[in-house]
Amino acid sequence: MLNTNSFAKVLIFICLVAEVIPQENDSAVVRPSPRIVNGAFAARGQFPYQVSVRVNGEHSCGGALISQNYVVTAAHCVSSIPADFLQVQAGSLNRSTSGCTIQVERVISYPYYNFDNDIALLKLEQKINYTAEIQPIGLAAREVAIGEQVTISGWGRTSDGGPFSETLKYSRSLTTLSNEQCTRESGPLSYGVLCLAKQSYNKGFCDGDDGGPAVYRGVLIGIASYNTNGCGSSKPDGYTKVSYYRSWLIQNSDLGETTAG
Repeated sequence: MLNTNSFAKVLIFICLVAEVIPQENDSAVVRPSPRIVNGAFAARGQFPYQVSVRVNGEHSCGGALISQNYVVTAAHCVSSIPADFLQVQAGSLNRSTSGCTIQVERVISYPYYNFDNDIALLKLEQKINYTAEIQPIGLAAREVAIGEQVTISGWGRTSDGGPFSETLKYSRSLTTLSNEQCTRESGPLSYGVLCLAKQSYNKGFCDGDDGGPAVYRGVLIGIASYNTNGCGSSKPDGYTKVSYYRSWLIQNSDLGETTAG
């Protein structure tokens, strides 16, 4: 007979599985989606800020290390999951093994998260030790100019409905769009969303990449939030704009204005 703790774990597992099962007639729906489609394999130490956010030890989403105690990710990845079920794996190219794994102590979702404002902090139970392969990334202080090339990374699905990547992948094929350009492509959006356009079809992020970083010139500018018409479509991908939430991130973590990047 299942005890209360075991029953809760089963329920969360069922919910996570349900989120990644494709639904009929949803190809035109905006939806959260975790992966890097048609990306290149990362080299050791190339993305030392990249972490895997894990549920009961299994990769669920991406995240970015911003200090020894805090990771930033998407709120939709963690807001409904108790901290006891969450861990962070850092310092590894491999999705399943190596690196170091640290338990999450507390989930701090943005207070007005409801699909918009898709950002959260994870406070770790213990400080993570920095190495050549584990380093924090600074937070963007201002918006990036239109048309700039952005780097994304993650262990997500390599095609819509395909398998998760075992090795960390990345892509530099996305560019920044203005809100006006994005609205014409995908419909109205909030000022807290960063739109990234793909240079060609079948690029961008997918299931398993959610919460992962978008980086410009070594600074964190976005957190993977949603895509339109499924991952790899020609529509822009939606990222939570880090500069818009910078003050909240600093106030709710151990960062100071002089160390946030």
